[in-house]
Amino acid sequence: MIPSDIRLYTWVDVEEVLLRLQEEGNWPEWLVWARSYWDEFILGIRPGTKSEAKAWLNETYDPRYRMNSDGEFPDGYIILESLREHERTLPILLEETEESPPTPRLVPSLARPSVLWQPTDQTQHPESFSHDIPPVVAFHSFKGGVGRTTHALALAQALAEEKSKVLLVDGDLEAPGISWVFKRRMPSPSVSFADLLALAHGDPSPEAENAIQLVANRLQSSLIDQIYVLPSFRSTSEFTSLEIRPEHLIKGAKNPFLITQILANLGKVLQVDVVIVDLRAGLSELATGLILDPRVYRIFVTTLSGQSMSGTLELFKLIVQRAASTQDEDPLPAWIFTKVPQDQGFQNLVNENEAEILKVIQPLLEQNNELIPTRIKTSFADSLVVLPESWEDIVIKLKSSGLIESVHPLLEWLPSRKNISSEQSDQVVSTLDINQQREHLKDKTQKLVYAETAEIDDFFPTNPLRSLASDHRLRVPITVIIGAKGSGKTYTFLQIIRRVNWQNFAQAAGVQEVQASANTFPFLASQNLENKAQELVKNTRNLTIQSLEFEQPPNDIDSIISDSIRGDDYNHQLHEGEWRELWLDLIAWSMGFQVKNRGAGRNLAAYLAEKQQQVVIVIDGLEDLFQNITNAPAQQTALRSLLQEVPKWLEQQPSRSLGIIIFIRRDFVIAAIHQNSAQMLARYEPYALNWSWEEALRLIAWVILKAGIFSDINPEKLQEMSKDELVEYLTPLWGQKLGSDRSREARSDKFVITALSDFKGQVQSRDLVRLLCIAAEKSINNSYWQDRILVPPAIKDALPDCSKAKIQEIEQENAELKDIFRHLQSLDEKDRKSPFTLQEVKLSLEQINVLKNNGVILPDRDKYYMCEIFRYGLNFSQNAGRSKVLSLARLAGLG
Repeated sequence: MIPSDIRLYTWVDVEEVLLRLQEEGNWPEWLVWARSYWDEFILGIRPGTKSEAKAWLNETYDPRYRMNSDGEFPDGYIILESLREHERTLPILLEETEESPPTPRLVPSLARPSVLWQPTDQTQHPESFSHDIPPVVAFHSFKGGVGRTTHALALAQALAEEKSKVLLVDGDLEAPGISWVFKRRMPSPSVSFADLLALAHGDPSPEAENAIQLVANRLQSSLIDQIYVLPSFRSTSEFTSLEIRPEHLIKGAKNPFLITQILANLGKVLQVDVVIVDLRAGLSELATGLILDPRVYRIFVTTLSGQSMSGTLELFKLIVQRAASTQDEDPLPAWIFTKVPQDQGFQNLVNENEAEILKVIQPLLEQNNELIPTRIKTSFADSLVVLPESWEDIVIKLKSSGLIESVHPLLEWLPSRKNISSEQSDQVVSTLDINQQREHLKDKTQKLVYAETAEIDDFFPTNPLRSLASDHRLRVPITVIIGAKGSGKTYTFLQIIRRVNWQNFAQAAGVQEVQASANTFPFLASQNLENKAQELVKNTRNLTIQSLEFEQPPNDIDSIISDSIRGDDYNHQLHEGEWRELWLDLIAWSMGFQVKNRGAGRNLAAYLAEKQQQVVIVIDGLEDLFQNITNAPAQQTALRSLLQEVPKWLEQQPSRSLGIIIFIRRDFVIAAIHQNSAQMLARYEPYALNWSWEEALRLIAWVILKAGIFSDINPEKLQEMSKDELVEYLTPLWGQKLGSDRSREARSDKFVITALSDFKGQVQSRDLVRLLCIAAEKSINNSYWQDRILVPPAIKDALPDCSKAKIQEIEQENAELKDIFRHLQSLDEKDRKSPFTLQEVKLSLEQINVLKNNGVILPDRDKYYMCEIFRYGLNFSQNAGRSKVLSLARLAGLG
């Protein structure tokens, strides 16, 4: 039956029924092609299928199809909309054919094809651009007045400020905007976009090479602050006399994407990094020629108004229907919500509209669940309602409004605009082949993964460690260093005691003029240390004891300490002040000072002050001593006293002869300190072992340097590098993206850091180094990727191994999480899926909160997503079609 929304006035409507069937996948097998004319409807059918065709026509065009085998139209006819006294009909002709449907070409046009062919599974897509062709960016909007041109100008200026050259094209041939902006600066432009179209139309060369060379030559005088400007016309008098239009260029061209090709080639000749085209609002032939080209970086600009959003959704639907490409290098479209009020309430409207767009473009995302489209939100700016007449004043307005800063995510979305500089291209050691570099990296990182081995005598001075050293140049430190499992607590502990003296450590951290000279003494250490690390602890203890001329403590001193802390019933009754005295005594006893005498701790401080000597007590491994911290009040009291009472007492000593550095996990601090734990966390936040995105990249760069992969640079320079500089510096390690630079794949740095982060935004140094180690090993003997050390498949394949190791380590130290993890791993396979509901995983609200507080899961309405770094290790699968690493990070507010 004819669809209810179609009225058969002409052959166009008759054909629309066929087009609808084609889109729905209901095209009959026997129908090869269809041609419609104003006076006839011809169907090419397989031999011997006439009766089947007539039956189909009767059903499809019911009730308007009429059979008339004995009359003027033997194959029947269709009754069109008519007046009663004058019936209008469209005769049908069934023509048997042996033809096979040709491979259809993707054509960037809204014009209906002259012949409708039987659909095939294959479509001929345009060839991907070579890497020496600059990307073509098209700004488009369904409605005018949404800020499309202003945002195109902002992107051009943002690129120019990054030292990139831009070709800026005014593609609005009906109401030019960019042309007006530069009119005062270029009152008589030497060439225009209209000239380019006319020259290309008459150029006999296949891709208008002669026209491109001529226009490029004339554009040399139109370079303004890194931006070549190609106005729509040379003068306003030409606006109404455009003889050669884009459709003239496309029609009959061997390459239906000729306009894109011409603009890209023009950019190549001009040696620009990016071509930006500002298109006319709505759907013109020029606009469709670019937005239906899957190779173009399409940016759709819209406000939150219903009309603008509705039209924008239709544009996305059009792309999905007409220009959906499976080419790896074809970019996903981006969008910008403009004029968004500052009121937080409008964020819900933004989220709803984003969800609508994502739903429409889901077919484009299914090829790569890791990648999420780039989207930007900009607020209303009074200063941009009326733009000044000069380009210089416009730039000032764009900067002051924050618009240039707002479009910066688009710079990351675009492929690398600069080749690696000669300095950076020398980073890869020329004396080693790619496999040797991978071997070196694997060997180095293998030693770094586990601090317990004490294999590495060098360390990376992070900002918190530099702050710790800098803040204690004159006086010994009294502080608590908080970090998660795998954040580098034990590693840093070993690096401090390895240098024996606090002054040596501070200088190794890059801090000069350190006057505080104090021996370090490892009072407590992790029980998981291997032999070499245990020897290091023992040697440092002995050196400090010898320098103080104390006697060696009894051989069973460690047992005395642990027994005193774990204690008998008496110790369980101690209050915080009594625990403070016990802690001070235990520290003194472990140094061989007045062993087993009460008050030894106070006497030690007085003795050191009298002798004008200083010692820094260093403590690690508290998790081994207090294994039931969440449920044992006595353990909480003991630990609370160590974290609060002992430092407070030491700080009050006039001579400050005793310092202390305590390494501890954050959850232990919260468990021990019931009141004002947030205040304590904030107090020691400057020294916390938290890894920001930038610090994580800096650590990776340091590891690569120490592995001898890149040429040596001054570590001070590494400390000064910005995030963007670090990203570029690490390109030889893992490439720009997890694929070619123009692929749809995620950026390598973003994927790695995000994949290893929990939903609290925390990434641990051990996980970073472990991924480098596993990926390096999996990259060995890979011959396909020769432009990088870590290959994309190896990076992705390393994630499950990293996750499993992380789960095992957490279970060793966190009994509460261990019980929950074991429960999750015991679930049936059908229930081990992310996202999940409470009922599916059979967890209590208390257990769910534990997982949330540890960044393992993320709530979203009635479901919970599991973080990737935990998901693999807990044997959870990802529900089909669900977004992964980057989109989940964005959902968590981290992307």
